[in-house]
Amino acid sequence: MRLEGLNPLEYEHPEDSAALEALENIPGVRDAALKIWEMFLDKEYFFISTGSYIEINETNSKRLYGLFRTACEALDFSDIPPFYLSNDAKGNINAFATGVNRPFVAISYGCVERLNDNEMIWILGHELGHIKSGHVLYRSIARQFNTYFKKLGSLTLGLSNLATLPAEAIDIAMNYWSRMSELTCDRAGLLACKDIDVAVTGIIKMAGFPSNDCSRISYLNVNDFTESFKNQAREFQKFETDEFNKLLRFRATNLKTHPWLVLRVSELYKWIDSGNFDRILKRERILIDDKDKYKLKSIPLNSKFCPNCGANISSGSKFCSGCGTKLDDEN
Repeated sequence: MRLEGLNPLEYEHPEDSAALEALENIPGVRDAALKIWEMFLDKEYFFISTGSYIEINETNSKRLYGLFRTACEALDFSDIPPFYLSNDAKGNINAFATGVNRPFVAISYGCVERLNDNEMIWILGHELGHIKSGHVLYRSIARQFNTYFKKLGSLTLGLSNLATLPAEAIDIAMNYWSRMSELTCDRAGLLACKDIDVAVTGIIKMAGFPSNDCSRISYLNVNDFTESFKNQAREFQKFETDEFNKLLRFRATNLKTHPWLVLRVSELYKWIDSGNFDRILKRERILIDDKDKYKLKSIPLNSKFCPNCGANISSGSKFCSGCGTKLDDEN
């Protein structure tokens, strides 16, 4: 089912938007990020994807491409991005979306081997969520920010305040936002597959559960772990209410780009319990209006969105505020 007119702000996690605002309030961060992407990563990612990955399309894998198209349609993508199969020497479940001007999605063969069709739609919806929300710029550089920041600092590029930027603080802020953006895109994945049990089993497999059917390990069945993992996630919510525990979590995760997997399931249940997941499925469209109180209101029916990342476009805008794409008059 296509969620027609879906705006990423409808399902954006409040900590995602708050963390991004804090990151971009550091003077010069966006300019530095754009310059890193332009000088180092744009062509690098393009060459890696076209030169090392295997493109998946309608002619070579109708099944995989059909699942990808299903996820794109569910999240109301008008154009289907390029789709690739990448190598992961460890056989892990890994998927990512990158590319500011040419966004694409790639999955590892671990996804193909260990996820069933519905779980594949969930993980593809998750990655498409990064594109739709305009996350790809910061996420593409988050893991390598310090390396490229140092290279950028050695060049004269007209960024006069670059030397004064606190690189380590930016790195921590960027990683924190990266972790919160994952919570938004878990919601996008859930909207694509529309089944919390599918999202949970997908995350259990990401945590290291063995292959799809476990035919070689007869006493393991992923469905037998679903309820206990749900309970584990709900117990984790109680742990999160203590301020000291939150401090411990920060110390354990501040250099990581992804949040704990149990936390991700816990946050999905919070969202479902709020009723907003069902409201979106019923197309009772919602939008965060007040960043302090998170009030909700209806999205205008004449809303317009960026054709590249799906971000909401303000009237009269010439460029997308999410990804920088130049907009035609008809947008």
